[in-house]
Formats: sequence, structure tokens, C-alpha cells
Amino acid sequence: MNKLVPKAITFDVYGTIIDWEGEIQNFFKDFLAKKGITNVTPYQVQQRWEILQFDYIKEYRPYRQVLKDTLAITCKDFGFEFTDKDCDAFAQSMGKWKAFPDSKDAIAELRKYTKVVMLTNTDNDIIRESLKNAGIVVDGIITAQDAKCYKPQLGGFLLSQKKLGLTVDEMMHAGFGFKYDVIPGNKLGYRTIWVNRQGIVRPIDGVDGSELEYCKEDIMCGDLKTLAYIIKGMAATDAENEAANK
Repeated sequence: MNKLVPKAITFDVYGTIIDWEGEIQNFFKDFLAKKGITNVTPYQVQQRWEILQFDYIKEYRPYRQVLKDTLAITCKDFGFEFTDKDCDAFAQSMGKWKAFPDSKDAIAELRKYTKVVMLTNTDNDIIRESLKNAGIVVDGIITAQDAKCYKPQLGGFLLSQKKLGLTVDEMMHAGFGFKYDVIPGNKLGYRTIWVNRQGIVRPIDGVDGSELEYCKEDIMCGDLKTLAYIIKGMAATDAENEAANK
């Protein structure tokens, strides 16, 4: 009988472990206040930036460059005045974005049962800074810099399999980004975990017809603490099955 607990779980980081949306909104809150802009909210700017960024990462560039370029693109889109210093500040801020309150303890708990590996759309130095600041220890890191492409492209997933020496049936993939993580994970045959921290409706809009069959995660949870409980329960079931089969 196959075990329920995989040999490794690959994790999206920004939005799943690090508070991606909240910290970007904090940056834009300060930016808008500094510029005296009051006709839009930080949330509106962050949401528009997300759309522009998702399109921009179809071509690989180092992520610090992505951050610089997409801040400029977003400002131009809204008609905001901005400087090179503003773009540099955004690029330098990412490694300092805070983790969700449950992330550190949940990752430590998960590592009791499986390998925890980061599969992240960023540069090597940024993810190391993020994990160090959050006090989070993991079993491996695969970045867009390593794969030379960004999720939802498949290169990072395939590289993680190669580095870990595992097949998809021995792994799971977890992420908050449905388009970034759940859909490509499903395409490759992973059991997928949707960490739906924002409690959003499953995003079908914007998914082309060829992807509709992949729009269903295997596990959905609202935070990593809950995921740790789920994996702990799966480990207990594996132990019971093993004992029964002796």
C-alpha cells in the first residue's frame, strides 16, 4: 500500500509562507502616502501589480530586475510619478517581507514527517534572506534562478524532482497561488495542496478550457498549521496500516 505522507512536499514561499500580498500592500501604502496619492488604495495597486507581474515573468529575468521593472510598469499604468530609487527600494524589500505567524512552527512540525523543500519564484539570495529573517529551516531550495523560468512554467517542478531523486507519486506540492502552483502541479500529476489563506473562491475565470480539468486541488486548507495537522493525521494512518500489514 502506498503511504499517504509523501517523501517530500515542495512549497511555494511568497503568499504561502511569507505574507506576499500583505507586505506588497504595505510597500504601496508607504509609496502612496509619500507621493500624496489618495485616489486608489494599496490593495488596488497590489492587485494590478500582480496581474502585470504575472504576465512579465513569462520571460525569465532575475527577480530583483522583475521587481524593479514591474514597479515602473505599474506606476506608468496608474500614471504615478516614480524614481529609480523607488524601483530599487521595492526590489530590496522582498527579503524583509514577514512570514505568516504560523509558518515557522508549522514548517518545523511538517519536517517531522516529510522533507520540506522550497520551490519559489525568486532569486537565491532573496529566499535565503527571507528564510533567515523568519527563522525557518528547510530541507532544500529550488528557485526560478536555478530553473531559469518562473511558475506556472514547469521547469522548477521538474528540477525539484531531479534534485530530490523522486517521482511525482512520491511528492506533493503546496501553494497559495492557484495559477502558479495548483494548475501546473496537477498537470504534472502531483497531489496538490491549495493553501487558501485568503478564503477566495476557486479561480476558474481566466483559466483556458484546456486547463479546466486541472482546477481541483487534492487538499485545501486555510493555513499551514492546519496542513501540519493533516499531514500528522496521514502519518498516523500510515503507521496503523503498516502495523496491520505486519
